[in-house]
Amino acid sequence: METVAAVVVTYNRLADLKKCLDTLREQTRSLDTIFVINNGSTDGTEEWLATQPDLRVTTQANLGGAGGFATGIDTAYKAGYTWLWCMDDDCLAAPDALANLLNSPNLGPCIKNSMSVSVNSRDELAFFVDRPNVSYRKVSDMAGLDLIYGVASFFNGTLVHTDVVKVIGIPDKELFIWGDEVEYMTRAQKMGFPVVTVPSSVFYHPASFDRDGIPWPAAWKQYYAVRNQRRVLQNQFGNTLGRVLFASWATKATLQQAMSKRTNRFYNFLLYGEATLDSLTNNFRKRPDTIRTLQLYKRNHK
Repeated sequence: METVAAVVVTYNRLADLKKCLDTLREQTRSLDTIFVINNGSTDGTEEWLATQPDLRVTTQANLGGAGGFATGIDTAYKAGYTWLWCMDDDCLAAPDALANLLNSPNLGPCIKNSMSVSVNSRDELAFFVDRPNVSYRKVSDMAGLDLIYGVASFFNGTLVHTDVVKVIGIPDKELFIWGDEVEYMTRAQKMGFPVVTVPSSVFYHPASFDRDGIPWPAAWKQYYAVRNQRRVLQNQFGNTLGRVLFASWATKATLQQAMSKRTNRFYNFLLYGEATLDSLTNNFRKRPDTIRTLQLYKRNHK
């Protein structure tokens, strides 16, 4: 009999976490267990989780989404579950989301993702997908399709078969945030596992935003999106070509920041440059408090 464990990663969003867990407890296909990885929350999350006997909780230092899912997937995999259903704490699952994933066409060991719908605009996708010959922006763009190959919004209702984990391992905690989920998806594709979205399975999530437009000081998150992109390209194109493509893309993107009309473009330029250099020199050790551009910004904006 196939078993399913949910893996939920949370950090300082207790109200969102409670809503997310309520939707998991109300699934028409009941979960066999729910793992919650608490990334060192300081908002009362740890104390509240201690009062929830149906949850299997791990509390650790804040290792970002990458570190949270690395711990969660590793824990659930070692516990012997057939499928691992992974999500952030700000996701809301439709009542039949899990049942529809499991009842979708059998692809063998694979990764199946729920369709991510904007929580604020139920006719719009939370994450736009643009392909050479097709774009997915509205729910209607996906409606009526059984499976959409090569499209998935990790980790928002992402159902991973245990055999996939056995081959590709767990997410790389060194990536911290932003790009770790894409790296994991492309790693699975590189090893030949199908990655699909199942439109009949619905997840609600806050809509994506223009990352380049994040105001400072929160723009430090973009550092990880740039730095981690090299790993994604190397999964897709091989180590040598991927590295060359990253250097070309990152150089162009860094110069574009310098020429943009955005506020704080100087810091954006420095941030992109720092991320590019760190990626090319394989420096994946930095955490937010050691990003030099952020340190400079904070010194100049006391």
